[in-house]
This record gives sequence, structure tokens and C-alpha cells, in this order.
Amino acid sequence: MRAKEKSTRIIFVRHGETDFPLDRLYCDEAVESPPLNRAGLTQAEAAAIVLSGISVDAIYASPAQRTQMTGNVIAKKHGLDVMTSDAFLERRFGAWDGLYFDEVEKSDPEGYVAWKTDPLNFSPAGGETITDLLGRVQNGIGEILSVHSEETVVVVAHVGSIRVALTSALQMPLAAYRQLRIDYTSQTAIDFGGRQNNIIYVNRV
Repeated sequence: MRAKEKSTRIIFVRHGETDFPLDRLYCDEAVESPPLNRAGLTQAEAAAIVLSGISVDAIYASPAQRTQMTGNVIAKKHGLDVMTSDAFLERRFGAWDGLYFDEVEKSDPEGYVAWKTDPLNFSPAGGETITDLLGRVQNGIGEILSVHSEETVVVVAHVGSIRVALTSALQMPLAAYRQLRIDYTSQTAIDFGGRQNNIIYVNRV
């Protein structure tokens, strides 16, 4: 019988719901960072209950208020502190941060068309491409794997960062990232091994 490959399990958890409009681009570092709303807090509590039955060695979250709040609810069940990592922030849109989509289309029509035409490689001024986001998330995962070998780590992050982490782990084309459904406070578990990665579950609530 072949010996099971040693691995580190990362459980990605999307943050809970906020009142931030869905047709606006987040601007966590530049201007505002919305908190969880009442539904989001309830979602975080539900996720914490699910994860309370799992032995967790460390909990990370992006600096955004919504991920920190979600992470703290989970951390209390395990007697752990939340460690902060910029690697798992949502994609940065630079000059477009905080704008509504229709504002982007009106103020930068050429950029808007370029974004829709080439979503992987286009970036507004001062922002990131999806490829940039993937590189940032991969660096964050690499740091966790180097510190938490053969442990179980919860990472509270955003829909974009979880999607690209999953496409990378599955060796999927990056262009398919938007086809992955990641709901509020859903959990996606990946075992990162030396030779291959194993997807344990995706978008579990």
C-alpha cells in the first residue's frame, strides 16, 4: 500500500455578508472597509460552529474589517488569535476603487471595454490584474505552508482570492475562476502536498 503523502490543509472561508452595494468595487485600504451586517454575523457564527469540530492550528484573515470580524468569531471557538495577511485581500482596482460599475463605464469607457475584453490582463491605473492577484495569493499560501507544515489552517478571505487559490490548486485555466461559486462564509478545503493538491470540499456551508 502506498503511504499517504504528507500535506497541510488550508480551509478557506469567505467573509460574511455586509451592506456594501454589490454593484460597487471595494476599496478596503483606500477609503472604507465595511463591517458585517446582522446576517453576516449570523453567517459567521454558523461557520464557527461547523469549524468548531475541527482541530485548527492557526487562523489567518485579510486586514479587511469583514474578514477580521468573521475570523474573530471563528477564532473564539478555538482559543486562537487571528493573524493578519495582506496576501488574501480582495483584488485592488486602483483608480476605480469605490466606484459603481456604471460610474466606471462612464468615466473610463475605454478602460471598461478593455476590462470586459481582457479580464485577466487588464488593470486600472494603480490596480491589479487577476494574474497579479493570483501571484499575491500564491505567495501567501507559500508562506503558510512554510510555517504550518502538516497542520490545519483557516484562512478567512474574499471571493476573488479564494477563487484564484482554487484554480491554482486544481491547475485550472485562470480564465475559469469566475465559474467557481463561493458563497458567504462557505468553506473550501484544500490539502497542499509536495507532489499534488487534493480538493476536500468546495463552497460548503
